[in-house]
Amino acid sequence: MAATATFTCVCGVQKKVSNHWILAKCTTARLELMPWDHYLALEDDIIVLCGERCATALLSRCLGDWKQADSVSVANEPMLVGA
Repeated sequence: MAATATFTCVCGVQKKVSNHWILAKCTTARLELMPWDHYLALEDDIIVLCGERCATALLSRCLGDWKQADSVSVANEPMLVGA
């Protein structure tokens, strides 16, 4: 018997037959949104999203993470002192 993968969005909704699902990949400097691909969705670094609302929430979270990381890196930079 073949195994069937079950895909669940970050909000908890399980994928059925609808085709409006999208995939995302978020790194420290980049957010990629991709159309649904069954095989790509199986990869560990891919985030499964059920639609526009969850994609927007992920974008907001990534922007917040980037802003926080940027403020930390600026705070850790040495100050230049004029002679």
